[in-house]
Amino acid sequence: MIKQIVVVYDDRCGFCCQCARWLAAQPKLVQVEFVAQGDPRFGELLRDIPSLPRGDLTVIDDQGGVYFGDGAWLLAMWSLQAWRPWSQRFASPTLRPLARQAFGLISASRH
Repeated sequence: MIKQIVVVYDDRCGFCCQCARWLAAQPKLVQVEFVAQGDPRFGELLRDIPSLPRGDLTVIDDQGGVYFGDGAWLLAMWSLQAWRPWSQRFASPTLRPLARQAFGLISASRH
């Protein structure tokens, strides 16, 4: 069972920064650490992972899983108390491509 995730985000992207701030403010079901790609800790992550895509959200779990793109957005949503059921809905093959768009709408509507 996943107990901790690390969210690696592009600190040069306004959307990514907005999503990371929103995620950080939400009640969580697992521990979440945030690492910006411009942070020195980003290099530490690269020691264990061959390559991380720049410019896209990446989530690393404590079980060794590395998620990019839609999978990363789904796992980020899964970590949130109020949004775990939504992440499970968006994980279906039909809705999976909409995960990133849904997360953007959720974070934009945070107020």
